[in-house]
Order: sequence, then C-alpha cells, then structure tokens
Amino acid sequence: MTNIYLARHGETEYNRRNQMQGRGIDAPLNEMGRRQAQAIAEHLKERDLHHIYCSSLKRSRETAEFVGKTCCLSVQPHRELDEMNFGVLEGRTIAEIEPELKELQQNWKSGNIDFALQEAESPKMVLDRAATRAEEIISEQQKRNLLFVLHGRLIRILLSHWLQLGLSAMHRIEHSNGALYHLQWDGDQFESVYLNNTDHLRNGV
Repeated sequence: MTNIYLARHGETEYNRRNQMQGRGIDAPLNEMGRRQAQAIAEHLKERDLHHIYCSSLKRSRETAEFVGKTCCLSVQPHRELDEMNFGVLEGRTIAEIEPELKELQQNWKSGNIDFALQEAESPKMVLDRAATRAEEIISEQQKRNLLFVLHGRLIRILLSHWLQLGLSAMHRIEHSNGALYHLQWDGDQFESVYLNNTDHLRNGV
C-alpha cells in the first residue's frame, strides 16, 4: 500500500478574518497557524514519511516546512498543487460574497463543474492540473508514505475525485485549518482511513 497523508495548511490572517484566499492571495501563517503546523509535525513524526509535497503558496510551504524540520525531510513545492483561483472573490469577506458563493455552489452541486466566475478557475480546471501532478507523484512513489500539504478547496476536489464521489459532491468533504487526511492506494483505487482529523489540534491549538 501507498500511504497518502494530506494536511490542510495552518491558519492565516485571511482565515481568521473570514476572507477568501485562493491562488492569488499568498498569505503567510499567523501564530495560530504556526502552532497548528507544529502539531501536524508532531503527529506525523512517527509515521515514517518518505517525501513531503506542497503548493507554491506560503501558507502551504510554511506548514510543510514545520513537518520537514521535525522529520528531517526536504519539502518539494509544485505550482500545480496551488489552491483554486477564485478570481474576483479573492480578498473579500465571506459575508460580502454570499450571493456569488451561492451561485458557485448551485452550479457545482448540479454537476456544472466547468462553471467559474470572472477570472477564476472551475473545479474541472483545478482537477486537471492538480490531480495530474499528484497522481504522477503517487505512481512514482509506490509503497511509500507521502504527505501533501494542500488547501481546502483543492482537498475537496481531489478527494471527491479519488474517492469516486464526483466533483458535484465535493461539498461533502469537510476541511479545517490544520486537519489531516489519510488515504491508501493499492495501485488501483484509493480508500480513506480517516478524513478531516483534528484530534492532534486539541491540546491548546
């Protein structure tokens, strides 16, 4: 089995203020985010990781570097693993973009996975770029223990595809800052061991 761990990056000030990030916002971790990243590292240090991958964005790289330092591994960033580009929504608060978010959700849940707002990516576009890279890595590193430090929407897109839910059901994949996921791949299909695990964050994080 290939063990695939996914972590959502730690908190940023955009997360704390409920502002949309996306691919165009390159925010660093805040103090809470750094504590979450260290908790991820402590949890994974006994998992005998072989490789750590992340996106090119600061919040992903910084989270991954906490794990790399603890596990004595280098971090390998890939732009293809960046978060979805949310276009004109990026930087705005969730409260002020509720109509646009509702429009996105209605389209995606109905199966219109090619739908995107102005200057943004669709779920299908993100899947094409990110799954291609991630699956190349997984194929090259069979029977290894791999960590991908990613982003909330990207995790929903990848897992809904890998677990054969379909992108129209990606809202069923829950995520939170610092959460962990564990999948196993037998060379043919993915199976989930756990999803959105936050037990490691309970001790004061």
